[in-house]
Amino acid sequence: MVAAPADADPEAGERPASPPLDERVLAAGTTLRFVLLLLLLAAAGASMVPRTVWHFLASSEKADKEVGCWLAAGLDPSASMNASFVQYTQNASAFKTCVAQYRQEFGGVSLGVGAGAIVAALAVYWLLPVWRTRRSKVVPVDAMDVHGELRPLLDELVAVAGLSRPPRFVVDPAASTASAVTFGRWRAPTVCLDGALVATSGTQRDRFRAVVLHELAHLRNGDIGITYATIALWRVFFVLVLLPWAAAGLNILFFTGTPDARGTFAPFNTHNVVLGGLIVLAVYLTRAGILRNREIYADRMAARWGTSREPWEVPARQRSGVWPRLSTGFVELWRAHPSWALRRTSLTDPKALFALDGLPLFLTGLAADILAWHLGTLLPYGALPAKAVLVAGVVVGIGGVALWRAVLYALLTRRPAPPGWPVGLWLGSGILVGELTGPQAAYNHWLPAHPEALVILVAALVLVMTWTGQYAGWSLRSWRGRSLGPAVFVGLAAPSLALASVLSWWYGQGEFLTDGWPYTTAGLLGSYGLPGLPPPHIGPLLEVIAVVGVLPGTVASTESLWWAGVLLWMLPLLTLATRPSVRRPKWLAVLPDNGSPLAPHPSGPSRLLAAGLAGGLVCWAGLAFALAHMHTPDPAAVRMSGPFQLVHLMWPVLVICGAMALTAAVVAAVTDSAWLLAGLIVAGITALLGAGGTYLLMSTDGCLGPLNTMTTTCRWWPDAAWPLVRIELAYVLALGTLVAGLSAFAGRGARLLWRGIGRIGRHPATPSTAERPLSRGRQRGARVVAIALVVAGAGTTVLTVQASGPTTRLSRPPEQMLDQSTQAPSAPMARIQGQAWAAVGGLTHIQALSKAERDYTAVFKAVAKTTSDAQFLREMSKMGAACDGLARATERAGAYFTVPDPAGQRVWSQTLVHYQQLATACRGLAAQPSVATARVATRAHQFAVDSAGAMFYWLAETGAIRSKAS
Repeated sequence: MVAAPADADPEAGERPASPPLDERVLAAGTTLRFVLLLLLLAAAGASMVPRTVWHFLASSEKADKEVGCWLAAGLDPSASMNASFVQYTQNASAFKTCVAQYRQEFGGVSLGVGAGAIVAALAVYWLLPVWRTRRSKVVPVDAMDVHGELRPLLDELVAVAGLSRPPRFVVDPAASTASAVTFGRWRAPTVCLDGALVATSGTQRDRFRAVVLHELAHLRNGDIGITYATIALWRVFFVLVLLPWAAAGLNILFFTGTPDARGTFAPFNTHNVVLGGLIVLAVYLTRAGILRNREIYADRMAARWGTSREPWEVPARQRSGVWPRLSTGFVELWRAHPSWALRRTSLTDPKALFALDGLPLFLTGLAADILAWHLGTLLPYGALPAKAVLVAGVVVGIGGVALWRAVLYALLTRRPAPPGWPVGLWLGSGILVGELTGPQAAYNHWLPAHPEALVILVAALVLVMTWTGQYAGWSLRSWRGRSLGPAVFVGLAAPSLALASVLSWWYGQGEFLTDGWPYTTAGLLGSYGLPGLPPPHIGPLLEVIAVVGVLPGTVASTESLWWAGVLLWMLPLLTLATRPSVRRPKWLAVLPDNGSPLAPHPSGPSRLLAAGLAGGLVCWAGLAFALAHMHTPDPAAVRMSGPFQLVHLMWPVLVICGAMALTAAVVAAVTDSAWLLAGLIVAGITALLGAGGTYLLMSTDGCLGPLNTMTTTCRWWPDAAWPLVRIELAYVLALGTLVAGLSAFAGRGARLLWRGIGRIGRHPATPSTAERPLSRGRQRGARVVAIALVVAGAGTTVLTVQASGPTTRLSRPPEQMLDQSTQAPSAPMARIQGQAWAAVGGLTHIQALSKAERDYTAVFKAVAKTTSDAQFLREMSKMGAACDGLARATERAGAYFTVPDPAGQRVWSQTLVHYQQLATACRGLAAQPSVATARVATRAHQFAVDSAGAMFYWLAETGAIRSKAS
């Protein structure tokens, strides 16, 4: 909406000069931010509605029993998340059975509420323009056009705007401001003109044209439909979903259950309530920021159509002092319209539309993290890769588009290109706040035990956004197409997939690190399933290998997205090899020829190829050293042992990753621009050469003298070498790329530190790093080699990808890798867990054992009282059924939870053992009745009765059940 000041001079308008830079040269990214909001509201609604319905409809008795299943399984709400997971794995089957017994499903009601919310959103979207029209009591524009001049003028302006479908024009006669507003649906927009604006349409024609064209620019840009769809969805979500969710959360937090229970679960329930507040914050501020940007876009489009600048000449109120300015800036964050000063400046310089503002990026990271949490409650575990791709796509898409636009603006205005790492920091800080305040990382604690683990996410975002900014600079200088769309898509798809690979690992394993290191070295080594692992003595090398096995990029399956990291070096190398820079790319044809061609990027890949070759030589030297270290005079004696096989597999991985890190750090330290791209390219070449050297050495094992490892028979072993090299390639191409990227940052930091030290004293002369021009033949040869390396990298990646599950590790259940030691619960928690264990089935199983024992006792006594063979045979025929009853009761009790308290578990284990012995003795007596078998059965019976009594006594002593005396 544009509003003109009532006291503006009608003759003061002037025609602005043609804007030097068209803001439409690259997609604005606001639509993608709208999509993020819609995804967030949809996922949050689908997640919140079932839990809200459950809270209001569920039986409290069954709900308490379901919570009791968690406690009976040994899950301690005050303990760490890792310890709870270990307890869960020990009782997974019993837990599922218990929860299924008490679970309350309200799927039909939830679907009905969800469907009602959707219908309500559609109704609000459809009726909102009607309500707004009736509230303002507007009239058709023809009713106000008494002289017949207004309609032709409006038709002329619609033609200027190039709209194929003219909107409906109405007038609000009671409005005293000279402004207008556009609202409505996609195919039925309405432009409402204020009465004061219509009254001055004849005397202040320039102002009228500017205001109307601004509103028509909104229609031309497609703002109205998606804006009002978001408004409708947000209002329905707030009323029908968020408010009931908040009411349920506050009820659980302050009123439901006993004070002790509320205090136990207070952190988790508080995080849930805070999550609702974060949604409000993210949605409202993001929507306001999008609308402010769209106002500037509409202003500039109206100016491009030749409107007067008069409506934007609004005198700004000067506020002195720090606090008044801060308060003004805070208030403007919540407004849907930018300040008049910014709008007036943006008419001639669209800098605001290309600027990298921290708040929108922070809100993007926050909204994406909330979206990820809600998707985690909706999607099954197998859908983690899809969740990672979606979250990474919106995060990199929004941040990446903003970064591409900022780089483009810097290049065209001959300013320094902005680095990408601040964008990654802002996005990462939003995710960080979401993780710290939400219930995901903190679990049932106020803060995660190890929040430093979240730095992994921030580092990944800094890496991919730095790559995005540097690649944007290269691609903008060399893209030959008339549209930048394909270049932007490719330049954002690679970092999105790379980030998705890290997020997929994080959602599956990395989140546990916020609770501490959950693994044991012995468990990690044992997960490979090789004989002799873990060995009695674990040295430093095996410690390193164990840790490497759980890092990102170490699962060679397609769905793990490990292969996406390869794109971070292949794509820039392909750009250098196939798109030599041009002075004026074709896409610049859409802009005025201002005589400022772009500076070219490096002319070719020759220097990087030379550096990659040097890295390959270093890698080969390291491989030779590793093989010499593993050499043994009698390979047959050790080659079948698990430790040797694992070391033989992982030594080349460690050497190649180390060489990649070293070369990336060195190249980044000596490179002036695009240092991350250069470091990754050189690291990728090093990896290919290292993998090729490994394959050659393994294929000729036995012919290498002191480098022989697995055999002394000299022959060509390609079939035996390739499976090992394929596994190593998965580590090297994925994990090595991430390590190389982080090492490039270290190298760049060392260079900046060295420069800072040099400035303290004298200013050292910086040697020129410009590449000497090569002949055309050498340039062509370098490009051919670069293309060959890209093809080789793509080919090896495709051959390495495994369509089925991971093959490099985890041949055993993943829970065996975890630290099985758990901290004993506090005395009150142990009593609560014991009560839950008894309440949800423990007492029932003890009573079932006792009943089976009584049935057996009755049959045994009846046999003892027989006086004839016929009676004896008749009573003994009942013994088999009694024995089967004992066996069934013991089997069912054995499938129940282990007792959370170790002392109670010892008593319970003895009870199960004695009842199993009684069932066995009973069957022996039934099969061969004799005095001896009767004595065995009698002894087993006494042990079983005593153990059941001991279990009852332990439960009563610990307060799990009430004793008979009480």
